[in-house]
Amino acid sequence: MLSAAGICFGQSISDYGLIHIPSKFKDFKDNQYELNDLLASKLTEKKYIIVNNNSLENDPCQVLNAEVKNTSNMLTNRLKIEFKDCKNVTIATFEGKSMIKDFEEGMQDALLKALKNVGSPKEIPTQQPQKNIATSAEIQATEKENSAKNNPAPLESKTVAKAEIYSNGALSLNKMVISDHQFILANPNLSVPYAIFKATSKKEVYQVQLDNGSTTLGYLEDGKIVIDMPTADGNFKKEVFIRK
Repeated sequence: MLSAAGICFGQSISDYGLIHIPSKFKDFKDNQYELNDLLASKLTEKKYIIVNNNSLENDPCQVLNAEVKNTSNMLTNRLKIEFKDCKNVTIATFEGKSMIKDFEEGMQDALLKALKNVGSPKEIPTQQPQKNIATSAEIQATEKENSAKNNPAPLESKTVAKAEIYSNGALSLNKMVISDHQFILANPNLSVPYAIFKATSKKEVYQVQLDNGSTTLGYLEDGKIVIDMPTADGNFKKEVFIRK
């Protein structure tokens, strides 16, 4: 059994097109239950652009800041998504709860239910300069890099890895690692990921969600990324991406 509610104020989230998601929510550990990635993925599907405030050239008041709060009790996994403007004024709040007892599944379930009340932007954002568009992984990398600059490690330093580029001959995509179990292939000119890969129980085999919402399988083969791409006649064809 699921439940959700949304509260909107003078303005609504649909008045904005750009949203910043922190690498860590105050009530959760770093990307705990993969809530940061899930929120970024679902908002992107709704045509919002996820941005990194540290590199945003536009007016920061064009951006909403997202925060997820843990409001669970002993019986239900429950959370609240808040969207605030540049003046820290709450624009909209969405609540979701799930009776699923497992923490990870229950929290993800509650987040998805809350997001059902989030509409798309009234005006779909136009393409932003590439350095203003960021995946959840890029946001985490930038914030960790800034943190490292402010709090340098005494014995070792870490560098932020650059995106790997893969091509099928006609299309070049950035591979961005979201977690140990998930990565995406993204067209740098589009806000919606080309494909989202989630690990299965079999090594190097992934469940793949395509940009049109359909799902299929993908796998790694001799350093290449292969997608079983559905065809119009109900069959599949191999689409092979080779690292450049």
